[in-house]
Order: sequence, then structure tokens, then C-alpha cells
Amino acid sequence: MAYTIIEDFTAGLDLRKLSITAKPGSLRQCENAFINSGGEIEKRKTITFSGTVADNSIGLAFLNDKVVAFGKAATPTQAMPAGTTYIQIPTAKTIARVADVANFGTGLYVITRNTDNSYEHWWSANGAAAVAVTGGVGTTVKTHASKVYLGSGRNLKFSAVNAPSDMTGTGSGAIDITAQDGLSASIVGMELYYSYLAVFARFAVQLWHMDPDPDLNSYVQSLGATGLTAQNAVARYGNGDLLFLSDTGIRSLRARDSSNAAVLNDIGSPVDELVHSLRQNLTPTISEKIMAVVDPVSGQFWLIWGTTIIVLSYYPNSKVTAWSTYTFPRTIDYAVVANSRLVLRCGNDLFVYGSVAPGTVPWDPNAPLGVEQVYDATKLTVELPMFDAGKPATDKLFHGIDVACQGIWDVYLNPDPLAPGAYVRNSTLTASTYSIQRIPVDLTSTHMGIKLVSQSAGYAAMARIALHYDDGTSG
Repeated sequence: MAYTIIEDFTAGLDLRKLSITAKPGSLRQCENAFINSGGEIEKRKTITFSGTVADNSIGLAFLNDKVVAFGKAATPTQAMPAGTTYIQIPTAKTIARVADVANFGTGLYVITRNTDNSYEHWWSANGAAAVAVTGGVGTTVKTHASKVYLGSGRNLKFSAVNAPSDMTGTGSGAIDITAQDGLSASIVGMELYYSYLAVFARFAVQLWHMDPDPDLNSYVQSLGATGLTAQNAVARYGNGDLLFLSDTGIRSLRARDSSNAAVLNDIGSPVDELVHSLRQNLTPTISEKIMAVVDPVSGQFWLIWGTTIIVLSYYPNSKVTAWSTYTFPRTIDYAVVANSRLVLRCGNDLFVYGSVAPGTVPWDPNAPLGVEQVYDATKLTVELPMFDAGKPATDKLFHGIDVACQGIWDVYLNPDPLAPGAYVRNSTLTASTYSIQRIPVDLTSTHMGIKLVSQSAGYAAMARIALHYDDGTSG
């Protein structure tokens, strides 16, 4: 009796091939899990409720060790949770959304989108009520080189030096980016790339060296045939790379050599199919809630898209570059990194990724991460490609399966390569099978599909699968 072992899951989720031709060890589904630095599959941490902000507030930011929400009224309608604060935006209009926020020293530069689709710009010094920014225009803002930079159509506008609310003083000005690249018709978003400012349009990216003296500003490079789909869907990751959502999928800008000249990398190609399926239902309302963030505890890149989070686990020394997904029962409206914690806002409720020690403000830099509830009852789902033992045209008599795992798992099998979703529950595991009897199987087919769904309220992990079989007749 022959058997094969599948134990290297460092490829993670990979949908580039059909299930019957995909690489062994890659995954068709990896939901509510990630690939750890050892190349094994591990359940995501719990997402902990952390309080409810005032119902007349909107948005999310982080300033002076406090999570910030904004609102029109002078005061919130109810007390804010510990570790949070409220900043007034005294507009005469109705705020539909906080479109963008940039920290500058001990203040916040805030852009609001109103229900009439107009945009207003505000400056809050040290948490005080915001004041309108005269001359502030555009939909996106970024702090860089002692100034704030605004994306307004084709114009990249910047403030005076060390004066984020002054759009006419010394050092202020504007650049028409279409003078360098006609495809950069309108700025969607911005992010820092090493010492440069990366300016994203929908179908092009420009890199600029920006200086406090505007006469020393200089164009560096353009990249075409790519761009940014949603203004907040870009984040710095790793050693300076930018990961961003383009119309083709999740892509990265990374340094080609020591010059830091950027090249485009298709790091997200294994999950292009997933992105394209979400992209089919993209609307402006959905787009403005797509956010790219990096969880400071795990180091994972998250692309938040409604109730779906597309996650990259990257451990270069272990040669792990693996995608997976997390699901959340509610649409995530805002996300912000607060010291060492990632904070999510859904409606008026705040959540923190990971456990929270009782009686602490989770984003207090000195607060312990907590060990009381590290995991919750969320189910982890793992689906492997159809297994063929390297002989796709040969019948095999499958005898059994061994699994190295922790937690309780339901095991599903599918012997029909023409019906990739036709899984039938075979058994339930409560421990690894190597020291006990393997899972019995009595099926003949050219291929075998395996799916496992965790049933544990606590920790769950899956490290290895051994499939026992005998060769049959040629197909």
C-alpha cells in the first residue's frame, strides 16, 4: 500500500489553476486561518468587542494614545469608552463619511465627504474642535516631508512647511501630475515609498521626491498599466514595499535594486480570482470602505473588503508567502492601527484583533495582549486541491487518511474530479491520527478531494495529511 504526505502549505491559498491541476500543498480555501512561519495552517485569533462609541459620531483615527471619533455636535450623545475621544467637525452640512485622515505632529488633518458629495477639509490641533482649512481641496491626504499633501483631481497640492492648515504660506504649492504622465488623470490615493511620495492614479503610479523647498521637488518615475482602485487600499509592508489594490488584483511596488527604483510585482496573483469575484459587485459606496492595513502584532497585511479580509502572511526566512481569508459577520466601516493593536469600527461598535486583558485599554502601549480568550468559536475551513498522486489518468483505491492536527475537525471527501464542490462528511477528528487508527476510506477514483472544517471553540491547527492508496487500472 502506497501513501503520500502533504505537509508544506507555504503556498497558501492559490486559485491560479483548476482544482485537478493545482500544486499539492496549495489550498483552494483557507478561511479564518493563516499560514504560520513553520508553513502550517493555524486558526486566526479572536476579534474582541472593545466598546461602543457615541451614535452621533463617525470615522476613526488615532491620536495621543487615544482612538478618535468625529461628529458635528459639540459633544457626543453618550460617554465614550475608555481610551477613546471625540473631536467636533463644526460643519453646516451632513457628513456622510470621513474620507481620509492624516496625523501631523499632535494634530489631525481630516477630510469629510458630505451627503451632497462635497468635500471639506479640517484641522484639529491636539484633539481640539476642528477648524476649516482655507484652500484645502481634494479627496485624499498624506503627511510627508514636513507638509501635508492633497490629491485633488490631477493636482498634487501641498501645505506650507510645518503648517498643515496653511495652503498659501512659505513652501506651499501645487503640481499638475499629468505634465509627467497623461494617464495620471486624477489622483486616487498616496503612500510613502522609501523616501519618495507614491502618487496613485487609477491607471498609473508616479514617484516624486518632495522637499520642504518646492523648487527642489523632482519627478522620479512612472509606472503604467497599473493603479489604485480604492483610495485607502494601499499600505506600506515589509522592507518598504507598497501593497495595493489595482483593477488586476493585489500588486506591490518594490525596489528593483539599491537605487530604490520601483518595479511592479504580482504578489497577489494567487488570489486574483477571489479579488475579481469581489470586484464584480464594486460600487462607490463599497470602494470607499476598502482599506489596506498591516496588523502590528502578527505583521500580516490585510485588505479589508466589506465582511471579507484578504490576508498575506509573509516570512521570508521561512520562504512563506501565503494568502488566506478571514470573515467577519459585519461590514467593517473603518480601521486604524492604534499602537500595537488593530482597531475596527462596525457601525458604532469597536473591535480589536486578538485577545484583550480584562480591565485594560487594549491600545495602551503598556497593556498586555491578554490570554483569557485568544480564540473564539469561528470555524476554520481548509480545502486542498484534488489529489492524483502524480497519475491523473490512473484509478486508485483509497484506503485511509492520517491527519496531524490540533482541535476538533470534521473531514469531508470528494472523489469526483468533475464535481469539485461535491464534498461528503466522512468523520470527525479529536486528535492527530498517527498514534490511533487512521480514518478509513473505501473509494476508487482517479482523484480525491479533502476538506477539513474545525469545530473547536479554541485553538485549531493542521500540519500534515497522509493519504493511503493502491494503484488500480489505467483510466
